[in-house]
Amino acid sequence: MPKRKEETFVVRIQECKNSTWQGSILWAEKQQRQYFRSALELLCLLEEAVEKDRKVKVSEGGSHEE
Repeated sequence: MPKRKEETFVVRIQECKNSTWQGSILWAEKQQRQYFRSALELLCLLEEAVEKDRKVKVSEGGSHEE
């Protein structure tokens, strides 16, 4: 099985309101920062970033690993 490329995300929790986190996430390899208002939104942003990167690699002729 081919090894997946590792991604680095830096998560900053700035506040905890309404029993959830608010803060920012930095995708280190791409120097992209996004803000989130809940832990669920944080997880969705992480999943979206990894999926987007995986689709770019497939369209560039790379393999799609599951």
